[in-house]
Amino acid sequence: MKALKILIGLVVVVVIAVVVIAMLFLNNINQLTVDTVQDQGSAMLKTEVKLQAANIELTKGKGSLQNLTVANPSGFSQANAVEMGAVILHIDPESLLGDVKVIKEISVDGAKLLAEQKNLKDTNLQALLDNIQQSAGPAKEAAPAEKGPDVRLMVEKFRFTNGQLNLKSAQFGERSINLPTIALDNIGDKTTGLTPEQLGQAVVAPLLEQVKAAVTKELTELAKAKAEEKLKEKLQEKLTDKIGGEAVDKLKSIFGR
Repeated sequence: MKALKILIGLVVVVVIAVVVIAMLFLNNINQLTVDTVQDQGSAMLKTEVKLQAANIELTKGKGSLQNLTVANPSGFSQANAVEMGAVILHIDPESLLGDVKVIKEISVDGAKLLAEQKNLKDTNLQALLDNIQQSAGPAKEAAPAEKGPDVRLMVEKFRFTNGQLNLKSAQFGERSINLPTIALDNIGDKTTGLTPEQLGQAVVAPLLEQVKAAVTKELTELAKAKAEEKLKEKLQEKLTDKIGGEAVDKLKSIFGR
């Protein structure tokens, strides 16, 4: 669940960056988007955030971001914690002049998330969330004059497809889980819109419910399989004690097991 919170947080940062840059600058919007996402994302997560390319066509109301990655925090493996192959945006250009900026569609396809457990308590995702909270502290105390543009957003469609979560733990080893396709419509409205924080909450809550179900099912099946394996081992030990190892081997050969 922590992985998804981080991913959605990044998506919201990306959307805000694109909207604010579009409001303030019309030239060199692609490079400004790349620089803003990398700088703000890295500062927020306290690890390297890279965006390979941005292609924003404001007059056509569309844009795409390619290969957004978040490096694992210090103390964990060299693998990336988050990888997003493509984020597609469709924006209503006329709404940029209004009070509520309308995002017609956000599509996140092929996201890969890594949940890595170093010991019983420390995980890469918790480390990233701790970094986010530490980064948010000073921002809340900033003077009103330093506050950025008051951005209110409305998202007509949000699509999360072909997501994959890779679990690494000492207990279960490495396991890959295919995340469900998630579709959300009409997040906020065109009259009042939502603040970036409200938008993040509105997207995260239903996503967490669906992903939680998928992860819980996978972990339940893993725990059940391990329990059955241990039960078989105990039964075999008892059987070996009673009739001897050679007899057990003969029984296995008879039944082909």
